Amino acid sequence: MKSYEALNRAISRQTVEHAKRLHVSTSLVNKWQEPSTDYNDSGAYNPLDRIETVIETALSLGIAPEDALAPIHFLAERFGQIVIPIPTIEAPATAASAELLKTIKEFGDLASESSKALQDGKISWREYDRINREAWELIRQVALFLRIVELSVRK
Repeated sequence: MKSYEALNRAISRQTVEHAKRLHVSTSLVNKWQEPSTDYNDSGAYNPLDRIETVIETALSLGIAPEDALAPIHFLAERFGQIVIPIPTIEAPATAASAELLKTIKEFGDLASESSKALQDGKISWREYDRINREAWELIRQVALFLRIVELSVRK
């Protein structure tokens, strides 16, 4: 998805209301929803493009990725979302089966830890920490599995 497409989806034909709340012209908000890749396009450099430039600049200046990506994490947290990095791997299609088995094992580990913790009806901080660790490992494993499946798609 392109930045202008994302804004178009979010603005959803409510250009006037968005322009009022942002204290900018409706023309500018309309231009944010159009491509702006070269001089032939009618779109304008939009807020998402600016955030992207801030992050790319920070990374190119050697800022740690967790700090450079802080704007993304801020927005995710602000709107009750989480950010999961997409694993970068080069895996053959045969690896998908092995990763699926690992994912199932991780889910089993999470279920086991949760079951143990809930036996007495209360969860201690130690139990919470184990469950939380297992859950995040499961999320990482699912993301890895999905990435391998994506790489295995015949083009």
